[in-house]
Amino acid sequence: MTSLYEELKKYSESGIYPCHMPGHKRKDFGYFPAGFSSVDFTEAEGLDDLHDPSGIILDAQKKAASVLGADETFFLINGSTAGILAAVSACTGKGGRIILVRNCHRSAYNAIYLRDLVPSYIWPETVEGLSIADAAGTDEVRAALDAAPDAQAVLIVSPTYEGRLADIAGIAEAVHERGIPLIVDEAHGAHLSFAEGSPFDAIRNGADIAIQSVHKTLPAPTQTSVLSVKGDLVDREKLRRFLSIYQSSSPSYPFMAMIDGCIGYMAENAGLVPSLCDNFEKLLNRLEVCDKLIFRPSVTELKEGRADYGKLLICSGSSGLNGVQIAGILRKKYGIETEMACPGFVLAMFTVCDDTDGFDRVAEAIIDLDGSLEAHGADTADEDLTNGYPKVSGIMNLSDAIDSEKEDIPLERSAGRICGSLISMYPPGTPILVPGEEISEDARDFILNCISEGLNIKGIGDGRISVVKNG
Repeated sequence: MTSLYEELKKYSESGIYPCHMPGHKRKDFGYFPAGFSSVDFTEAEGLDDLHDPSGIILDAQKKAASVLGADETFFLINGSTAGILAAVSACTGKGGRIILVRNCHRSAYNAIYLRDLVPSYIWPETVEGLSIADAAGTDEVRAALDAAPDAQAVLIVSPTYEGRLADIAGIAEAVHERGIPLIVDEAHGAHLSFAEGSPFDAIRNGADIAIQSVHKTLPAPTQTSVLSVKGDLVDREKLRRFLSIYQSSSPSYPFMAMIDGCIGYMAENAGLVPSLCDNFEKLLNRLEVCDKLIFRPSVTELKEGRADYGKLLICSGSSGLNGVQIAGILRKKYGIETEMACPGFVLAMFTVCDDTDGFDRVAEAIIDLDGSLEAHGADTADEDLTNGYPKVSGIMNLSDAIDSEKEDIPLERSAGRICGSLISMYPPGTPILVPGEEISEDARDFILNCISEGLNIKGIGDGRISVVKNG
């Protein structure tokens, strides 16, 4: 079977003149990436239609489903955001209830708003020594199901943004006992589908829908993702309808071709994921010489399946530096740009595209940095390094709060008011406050502390926060 890219090249070289969109008419004008415009098409004759595929796109999606172990796989050219919106919408009725982990991406909360859903939250345990949210546990999911017997679906995240892994098989069993579907936001775990025998690959271990960002950990461009579905608990026609609503009606053919090419490449190169795992373990072993900075996960956590390969947390330890400062030094002195920095740690990501030279460069930089530091007081490995997101209470329906009349007030004076917008740290985009929740003193102080640390907090402008207008 030829690839989608090969079919696009064949059409481009056919000599057919384009009296149709897009407006560039396959010319690059000196500012398009090389070769991009030559395969950037609209739904011309023989090139199929993402929203009603019957030819080359359908073939490419079927091939992807076979590789990923799914019944059906859909290409997402609007990123995993579109997939989460469609999955939640397809698995719930308007006004229904959904159980979800609190550390879901902001797109899940947008889906709740659009479908006027009632959320029931799972607040996962925090990771010892870090206070980041762990992946949801099976017992936590069972407790949430018992507390919300009218739930129509469950949504969890695995791996989490920080690389924590859930027991997909155990959670799927618990959810399926209630006859409802399990949705897994697997945006950071596309590589798990290519780890032979992995117990953490969502679709092969019982998830009904899994959304994966191929661009996050595989060789694919930003904004490319897939949604895979398996089993009979998801209404496929309803899913297709919502995918067509949330995805562009002018889908990018280069994006679709690169999703197809990425999955094919990974299937043909079985050694990429084992190589990532081997290099990552070697990195952790090399970093054992450091005595100020602290690193997670440990090799033990990896072996026990509690953490994913590729997400390195560089923790403050006894260095006297916060995460933002560590990230700044790595950038300015060593030319290394990390994924995210917060008060207690820096997140550095590694994927199947990192070679040994890349791992060596990062290891040498961190070891050199650690050696240049002086220890400051007691080791902080067992302390709360990030403060943790505060727990808050919802006192107003999320959709009602968003649609209500609001006012902007100084954040310092917001305690006791009802939050009117989604407040999140970005990255990763998980919420600190959700519309309809009371702004507690702890939440207010947490946000103020994040701002003082130079973190990117979405939903706060000029020190003011949107709240539901009194009365």
